[in-house]
Amino acid sequence: MDHRSHQIHRHACYVTRNIRPPTPPSRTGRPDFQPLQICNTRVILVFRSHGTKMLRRSHRKSRGGCSECKRRHVKCDENRPKCRLCTVSDRECSFSSLSTPDTHSRSVSPGIQYGRTIAITRSKAPSKPSVLCAGQSTVDESIDNGHVYCEEPVNVGHMELLIHAMLNEEMYNFAIGFEKFHRAGLALGMETALKAPYLMHQILAFSSCHLAHANPHCLAYYRNQAVTLQTRAVSIFNTTRAEVNQLNCVPMLLFSSMLGQHLLAEILAVQPSTDMEIFITHYVQCIEMHRGIYTIATSAWSLLMKSELEPILSMSKEFTSRQSEGDDCSTVFSLIEDTDGMSAEEKHACRIAVHYLQVGLDAVRRDEDSPISRYQMICEWTMLIPPGFTGLLAAKQPVALVVLAHYAILLHFGRHLWQVGDAGLHILAIIEKYLGSQWDAWLSYPRARITSLVLR
Repeated sequence: MDHRSHQIHRHACYVTRNIRPPTPPSRTGRPDFQPLQICNTRVILVFRSHGTKMLRRSHRKSRGGCSECKRRHVKCDENRPKCRLCTVSDRECSFSSLSTPDTHSRSVSPGIQYGRTIAITRSKAPSKPSVLCAGQSTVDESIDNGHVYCEEPVNVGHMELLIHAMLNEEMYNFAIGFEKFHRAGLALGMETALKAPYLMHQILAFSSCHLAHANPHCLAYYRNQAVTLQTRAVSIFNTTRAEVNQLNCVPMLLFSSMLGQHLLAEILAVQPSTDMEIFITHYVQCIEMHRGIYTIATSAWSLLMKSELEPILSMSKEFTSRQSEGDDCSTVFSLIEDTDGMSAEEKHACRIAVHYLQVGLDAVRRDEDSPISRYQMICEWTMLIPPGFTGLLAAKQPVALVVLAHYAILLHFGRHLWQVGDAGLHILAIIEKYLGSQWDAWLSYPRARITSLVLR
């Protein structure tokens, strides 16, 4: 290990109980910050590690893990035919060579490659009518001009999901311009889904995810439906082998957006694990999924601005281009500046993440009517934070966890949303337990804000 790698390793493994954090300053202003602008830049649509090395960190041994995870010294979930960590980092998994490929697990490149296994919760459901393409051998697929056509059995359960998706507005409350464009957006989504089966499957999967929340007595059944349909949607998407163009840019963006919202809802609505390692692993995977939305939007920006999505994308750009105004994150900015052992690039990545977080906290306090939801940044933050910050989160670097604790404030503002619930409260508790009392001063503000919201 060379000197630079040794430094990165030492800083990433920031042992909180042995290092005294900087002393918090008084809550003053923050440095001026210019937000990133979405530009028409060609981006390769593949989930990769963005040229950064995975930071080595302590982990429990997984004796049956794949050879790639063992080489990288990370915990493997042993999922087959490809483990989750190899999937999100677009690495060659040794399990793939041990499995017999079938029509549902073909690897595609170039293009976005989503892993076959997406959902976090795998509940055993009671016996119900078979769901769409649940591993049945009767599926017949053909590919023509980038479209996939499926001849599959359809049952009453699917009709229930479709009707629910068309009639229930609450299901889409993370969508950009939800209040203003819901009906037009829903019509566009359904019309587009008729030509893109992967999008239709994901719509039904997300509908089932919402029904699981709305019907706790049928929780296992609807979650099982959601997992099966989502897995099938990803499988169909991966068989298209398509580069983004004028014909497919809209369905690809809609699919990626809904898939990202679905995964975020699964992580937030289900009480987060009290194990920091498990929670961070799942949350980082969610961030990587949302980054796929950003890559589609940036690579096909000129095409999308000529599509029916132009009004919605323009609103999103206006929202994410705002200057931050509040001082909720002023102490976090100071913590970033005062922390030794972080590179200039890592500090810059943290500043970007905190900037967007402050924009989101500003939005929840706005009283005026706006076509953008006050809680839009809950979802968009996972898409906008840079890879450098994601790497710090994956390494459980204390400064990054303090930033995440401030994100918990935003989550708790939106606790009435079905996707969120008490996630902010639980995430803050996990972080406090992991960092210990040495970091209490830096966590006092999110603790006070969330406590005051609980008492209202």
